[in-house]
Amino acid sequence: SAMSTCCWRPAGKARGAKGVLDLRDGGYVTFPHRIEFDLTQPLSVECWIYFDQPGSMPVLVSCGVWQQAGWFLQRLGGQWRWHVGGIDCDGGQPAVGRWIHLAGTYDGKTARLFQNGVPVGEAKGTAKTDPWRGELHVGQYSGQPGAEFQVSGQLAGLKIYHRPLGATEVAAACVKQPGEL
Repeated sequence: SAMSTCCWRPAGKARGAKGVLDLRDGGYVTFPHRIEFDLTQPLSVECWIYFDQPGSMPVLVSCGVWQQAGWFLQRLGGQWRWHVGGIDCDGGQPAVGRWIHLAGTYDGKTARLFQNGVPVGEAKGTAKTDPWRGELHVGQYSGQPGAEFQVSGQLAGLKIYHRPLGATEVAAACVKQPGEL
């Protein structure tokens, strides 16, 4: 289901307009914890990202802490990281100055990462299902927000599913970029 803006809280200079979260001046938004964010079920997360600047190691969406509980989607070094319950699924090639569609899926056995509809990473494992009780963060790390985790750019189309998206669904989701919808 698409994230509703009924209960989001902006922090810093984050602002939303026409379905796009503008983080060019910093900031992030949070959503209160919901059991639907937990890893006790299969999970998929998708979004569009447009970096104005690469940043240090920006976290696009986060509902957990590395190697503890929960999950997050991040640019780390020259690739993406889809971290899900202790499993690191890395791949793809981040870029600045253009919209990129990302999707991370987990079916209970395998984490998969897609960039612009193409599979770019896969990691097998059993995720830790301990719930992350904190808030869902968009544009920042939920574990300990900091400048190194800040997204500088725009984010759109964030969706969280309680099932693993298939490759065909992911490819279909990235046909129209934000602004063309």
